This record gives sequence, structure tokens and C-alpha cells, in this order.
Amino acid sequence: MVHIPALLLVGTDEVDLDRTTQAYRAIRRQIIDLTLPPGSSFSEASLARQWHISKTPVREALARLRRDGLVDALPRAGYVVSPITLQDTDDLCALRTVLSVEAAATAARRGVEAPALERLDALAKVPFALAAGEVGLEESLRAGIEFEAVIAAAGGNNRFGKAIVDVLDELERVLRMAALIAPEAVSPPGELKAVSERLRERDADGTREAMRRRCERVHRDVLQALAKSVSVSRAPIEMPAP
Repeated sequence: MVHIPALLLVGTDEVDLDRTTQAYRAIRRQIIDLTLPPGSSFSEASLARQWHISKTPVREALARLRRDGLVDALPRAGYVVSPITLQDTDDLCALRTVLSVEAAATAARRGVEAPALERLDALAKVPFALAAGEVGLEESLRAGIEFEAVIAAAGGNNRFGKAIVDVLDELERVLRMAALIAPEAVSPPGELKAVSERLRERDADGTREAMRRRCERVHRDVLQALAKSVSVSRAPIEMPAP
């Protein structure tokens, strides 16, 4: 089974999905793309009205989103979108590095099929197009997420692939927030290409190192961007624990 990041499902046909799954995807998408920004509150009734469905599938969808860690319930006051914090972002990026680096090395050892390699090569050209002003940040974000999803699928481990896609979905929200604060922090041309070239050569060590450099660069850039936020700079400094 191929697991697909939420960003790549935008615009796909949902006719065959049950009401709860439709509501889950719709609300989750609004949280990830910051239509429902961190800290915003809402009720089951307001979402049911927005999506023209009953409150039952909305309630069930929100239960799933609570398990995902994307919303918190407020006693007798509805729900609130979970905040983005430096600590949680640090943890998320560290987890992404562990998973994506190992997935890349596994795919290199196993060998990536020709159609997937061709897709990776095409996606690796997007940062060059961004630098040339031929595409925008949205296409660059989409390319980066799809790039890692293709590699995750090539590893052949269903559970591993699902874990990576789940992390990529959470990371998308953080990347969008970071891009709003520091839009100049983008993937440098050649970063994805280095990974795809090592994959084509079936060089597991080289692929691992190229993916590690990418993940650690994103980790640094995201934390630096979020640290520039006004909300962070205005936060009160607490006494350290004794």
C-alpha cells in the first residue's frame, strides 16, 4: 500500500470516502495549510455548518485529530488548534531526520524502479526552477514533500512508509509557518539532485549522507525562522528549574 502525503491529495476525488473521513481530511487540510491557524478555536457546530454535514462525522473526525495532536478539546467551549512550539518542532524535525535518512539508505540498497527514479529527477529540478523564478514556493514545498514520499514508498516497508508520511504531514504545517516568517529560506539548488544521483547509483552510504544534509539543513532553517516570530520574542522568560 502506497501512503500519500495530505498535500498530494488536495483536489482528488473523495466520492468513495465515508462522511467521517471526508470531514477528517477537510479539517486536517485547513489546519495543515494554516486556514485554521495555531490557537484558533471552533466548535463542532461551526464546522458542520461549513461542510454541510451533521455533527456526528465532525465529532468523530475531531477525535482522530486529537489523537494526531493537531487539536485540543476545551471544556464546554469547543476545540482549539494545537500550537506550534520550538520544542515540538525540534522533536519533529529530529524524528524526520531519523526516518527519512534511513528510508533513503534502504531505498538505495533495495534499488528504485526506473519510473520512480525519473520522477525523483524531475522533482529535483524544482529548486533550480524556484531559484530562476519559474515556480513559486507552493510548488517547491509540494516537490520536496513528494520527493521524500516517493523514496519512502521505494523502501518497500509499509509501516515505515506510513510513519514517514505522517511526519511529513505534520512537518508541512511547520514549513508553511516558517515560510511565512522567513520566505527566503528555501531548498538550495542541488540538494535534492544529490540524493537522486546517489539513489540512481545505489550508493546507500552516499544517499544516507545526502539526505542527512538535507534534513539537518531544514531543521536548522525552520528553528531559526520560528525563533524570529514576534510571539517568541515577546514570550516571558521563566526561571530555570532548580
